Amino acid sequence: MPHIYKTMRSVKVIESSRIYSGGINLRKDKFSLNGKIVEKEVVGHQDSVGIVAVRGSSVILVTQYRHAVNKALLEIPAGKIEKNETPMQAAVREMAEEIGCSGTLRPLLKWYLAPGYSTELMHIFVATNLREITRGLLDDDENIEIRNMRLTAAIGKCLNGNIEDAKTIAALLAYYSQSN
Repeated sequence: MPHIYKTMRSVKVIESSRIYSGGINLRKDKFSLNGKIVEKEVVGHQDSVGIVAVRGSSVILVTQYRHAVNKALLEIPAGKIEKNETPMQAAVREMAEEIGCSGTLRPLLKWYLAPGYSTELMHIFVATNLREITRGLLDDDENIEIRNMRLTAAIGKCLNGNIEDAKTIAALLAYYSQSN
């Protein structure tokens, strides 16, 4: 039996305490792992979606100011899954809000964004057959500029460090590898 499965079975949560509740939740867990007591802070975060919006040989990206890093980043359209929303419904809503498009969506991948400290699971979709619609309302913390870019140019920016957002790099590279 692989070691990872043995390790997962040997984990026992001893104590969990809430430190903060708000847009995110922060808790401190104490658990036993392989006979040792470990303490970890965990950020409880809503699951999210990201969309690789494809129009011909181009993708639609957004430039968005990110306060945590104090700069604007080039990203795929993305956002939180709201209460009582499926990942597909959230992707449809985020496309309308951020890029003013609807289209045909298909799941691409899903992954944990930062499993060392966060619960957030992101669902990535590919959107094709894009149609322009009335752009939805942006959240208060959003100041989004829409950018159309050839997929190959976007991949180049991922590889040379000009795209710094991990979800965007992973999603574009995954889509590129599956489309070629």
